[in-house]
Amino acid sequence: MTPTVSRKSYALTWLGLLGLTLLTTLLGFIDMGPFNMMAAVGIAAVKAALIAGIFMHALFEGKLVRVVIAAGVMWFLIFVIWTAGDYITRGWLPFPGK
Repeated sequence: MTPTVSRKSYALTWLGLLGLTLLTTLLGFIDMGPFNMMAAVGIAAVKAALIAGIFMHALFEGKLVRVVIAAGVMWFLIFVIWTAGDYITRGWLPFPGK
């Protein structure tokens, strides 16, 4: 049985996504140094959670769907950590021409 989500929930989620998009755009005009990227990624994560939870009905599904979503998030974090580790360690070994 498919859960029924009210139009009010959809409207509030849509308005929240619009507000977060506006916030992302406005933060683009402010120089916060290295925190610009962290703020943008944090806002994007909140938007992704809203879309998955409400529009894709992940909040109303069973445990198996939540396990699959959690596994996807874990793999994403593993790849981000590997990429960051590669980026951070570049230049540690002295190679000629670098």
